[in-house]
Amino acid sequence: MKIPKLYKLASLAGLALSGCRLGNPGAATPIPQGSVAGYVVSAGPVAGASITVLGPDGVLATTRTDDSGHFAASVQSLDTTLTLVASGGSYGNTAGANVPSGTLRAALPYQSGSAEAVAITPITNALVAAEGYFQGQGLSAGAAVARADTGFTDWLGFDPLITDPVSASGSGGQVLGAGLRYGLVLAALTHWAHANASRAQTLTDLMAADVAYDGLLNGAGSGGTLALGPLPLSADAYRQGLADALLQVAAAAPPGSGDSLSGPNAAALLAYARTLAESTSPLFGTLPPPPFGGTLALTVSPMPPWTHGTLVVNGSVTDPYGLPVSVTIAVDQQQYQTVTATPAFAFAIDTSRLSDAVHGVTVTARDAAGDQASYQGSVGIDNTPPQACVSVFQPLVGGVLVAGRWQDLSGVVAGAADGAPLAITPGDWEVEVPVPVPSPLVVAMTDAAGNEQSFSWALSSASNPAPCP
Repeated sequence: MKIPKLYKLASLAGLALSGCRLGNPGAATPIPQGSVAGYVVSAGPVAGASITVLGPDGVLATTRTDDSGHFAASVQSLDTTLTLVASGGSYGNTAGANVPSGTLRAALPYQSGSAEAVAITPITNALVAAEGYFQGQGLSAGAAVARADTGFTDWLGFDPLITDPVSASGSGGQVLGAGLRYGLVLAALTHWAHANASRAQTLTDLMAADVAYDGLLNGAGSGGTLALGPLPLSADAYRQGLADALLQVAAAAPPGSGDSLSGPNAAALLAYARTLAESTSPLFGTLPPPPFGGTLALTVSPMPPWTHGTLVVNGSVTDPYGLPVSVTIAVDQQQYQTVTATPAFAFAIDTSRLSDAVHGVTVTARDAAGDQASYQGSVGIDNTPPQACVSVFQPLVGGVLVAGRWQDLSGVVAGAADGAPLAITPGDWEVEVPVPVPSPLVVAMTDAAGNEQSFSWALSSASNPAPCP
């Protein structure tokens, strides 16, 4: 499956204000006092979205996002909890088309006259849904936001209300900090949705409906178990699904970049994926998570003891993370081919490059995370057809007994003369040919490697036509 590249968001370097939780993400100037600002990100920055800022008594301000998803609005309010609602707008997909966005929300504490900023994302949308549930359980708005935020922060390893999601810049030295983790999580959510034949907005809505029902991400909804396409949702589905999707996105990132499994953060990415999969956040209730990952499951079909011509080696390999797996075959420790498993793989090796002998075969599978599995076996190569001679030519009543010897590395296993099967023993053959005996007599032999050879002898009743030396 083609994995979309991470969307690129501007850095906050130098834009944070004293006393503010964030600078204005991606904006050219700091946020004025008495305002809220930020940007809207779904599967990409959402342009043209309507932003409504809500306080306890209703609408405090409205605005729209610009082409890069940014917004800012003046707010006149006492200390309170604000809810920001982003409706409509669109984002660009990897094909260059504009995709309509749904509704996204964020909630944050606001101090009168301060300057606040927040990224409105599928994560903050779920956080607001959890806040609604906890308020229904009797918590104040501020306490409900704090409790919901704690659950998501414990799971994701960053605070979604104060973290700016950024994508890798392509620089090999970028640290896997909170911002890059946030960007990877958003990209992983989109990839996870697409991998289950769903839109990113569908997963966004499911997460909100899930956590709004009982304050947990466990797949429970008012109508029963929720499902992402064919996948029933559960606590483990969220934990494992996001972790796997994150590694799959990282495996497709530009080689050497900060978000790539081939880059400087490879070990940190694997550790972060494990943290997501094995999270014990209260967001998932008390159900303990299963161990993350596992081992590559490599299966190689049995090879024949002997072969000739083209050696075919096939099998399959499955990866515990769903990552791409490269498979390499080596003969006598010399690498011949490398393919990508789908999960099946097959090799076809021209054995004319090999000597007639028994050779060692090694198949090695390696995923983008560096996990490895191998298989070792052997196969006999014999590209030389059988050789034969006649040692006995004896007339019989009603026919002729013809016998002789054969030479072949893999061994003659079958043969016939004028339709009569050969009797094969180690190094020898014989056949009784009924009269009338054709002349020349054609004897065909096949060895264990599949080589075939025919011998023709002109027969007479007087002498051995081709005596063995």
